[in-house]
Amino acid sequence: MSKKKIVAICACTAGMAHTYIAKQKIENEAKKRGWDYKVETQGAAGIENSLTEQDLKSADVILLATDISIENADRLEPYKNVIKVSTGEAVKNTVNIFNNAETMSTKVVKDSIGKEIFRALNTGISKFLPVIIASGILFSIVLMTGDVTNDTILPSNQFFVDLKQVALYGFAMMVPVLAAYMAYSIGGNAALAPAFIMGYVVNNPIGSNQVSTGFIGAMIFGILIGYFVKWFKTVKVHPVIASVMPVMIIPTVTILVMAPLYIYGLSYPLDWFVKAMVATLKGMSEVNAAFLGIGIGILAALDMGGPCSKAATAFTLAAMAEGVYGPNGVFRMCCAIPPLGLAVSSLIVSRSKYTKEEKEFGITAFFLSLAGITEGAIPFAAKDPKRVIIAIVIGTAIAGMLGMINGIESLVAFGGLVALGGVTKAAAWYVIDMFIGALIIAAILHLTKPTAVETEAVAEVD
Repeated sequence: MSKKKIVAICACTAGMAHTYIAKQKIENEAKKRGWDYKVETQGAAGIENSLTEQDLKSADVILLATDISIENADRLEPYKNVIKVSTGEAVKNTVNIFNNAETMSTKVVKDSIGKEIFRALNTGISKFLPVIIASGILFSIVLMTGDVTNDTILPSNQFFVDLKQVALYGFAMMVPVLAAYMAYSIGGNAALAPAFIMGYVVNNPIGSNQVSTGFIGAMIFGILIGYFVKWFKTVKVHPVIASVMPVMIIPTVTILVMAPLYIYGLSYPLDWFVKAMVATLKGMSEVNAAFLGIGIGILAALDMGGPCSKAATAFTLAAMAEGVYGPNGVFRMCCAIPPLGLAVSSLIVSRSKYTKEEKEFGITAFFLSLAGITEGAIPFAAKDPKRVIIAIVIGTAIAGMLGMINGIESLVAFGGLVALGGVTKAAAWYVIDMFIGALIIAAILHLTKPTAVETEAVAEVD
């Protein structure tokens, strides 16, 4: 392919780092090859640089670098020249994607059920993150101005009492939003209303035994409602009835099917599972806690905000929704460690082993680490994946182990030093263990990383 045009849509789960790093990589590669290009982003700020119908018609290749279900996906249905990859693949394998664009874009790609469900989970997480982060910041303000005694916050005055209540209402919204957008990812707009309702139902006591299954129930019924609605939309009806299907018939029938299924059937095994999970987490020995911390650290660092990290996000938030805050606290600390370790390495410990450009990456990585944004490590990993990934996984896993042993707990769903106000137990260890992990990363890279000139040569070969 010589003079060609590529258009792309980039959308990651959090709508921040991966979205824009993928955009930059695609644009840079297109410039090198002399291709025309346009990249739409669907990030936390919404849709930017939107692709028009003419953009899509004139494109030789349409690249979807996405981890979630995108907005306005219907506009892509007429086109066959579509490549589907994750944002992580777009960042790491940009050259390969461009090299094989012609053959890749002729294939009709259909996600497996497993991929579709994982995409739905990422979509749900992406939609509730702003809700829980905003609520978490409010909660942190209350924490910083009040006293925490036996896991109970005592606000300093009536204003903070009210602010705490607003934050708690925000946390309660997490579960319905998760269910709704998981269902939306699979079944489209018609699945939103019934999933919002069922998300609220599973998060509150109901039935003769007053069962509540929270986060786990929301995930299960988000998937079930999504596929039920997806099937329901294929049922052929009279045109007059078709006009009211999405707003009246589909939501009503879906609730009539799903509510009894939950109340009289699945609520009992789900309730048992949730209680068993909580009992297991609360009853862990120090050795088991250490192994859990190692696992959390590995998942947080391995793909720097990708699917492994999102799996850990789902697990720790599910535990937090049930009142177990240790895994969340350790995970939020671990998210900050890879970029912090690389900042320490490039700016302090091993300056001579980094190029000027990499030192600039280090400054960015430091500021991203303050907010627990693991993606700050990506530019380093892209240039030297073997050494960097090994170092950040080891350092973060050790810190995760220490964090669980030291009993770190956090009530907020974001990380880094800015989340320190939400750490209710072992706040000092939260900071100490974070820097221990960062220093281990810096030490490993100091021992394994060659000089800057040699590093550039090796990176080109890799």
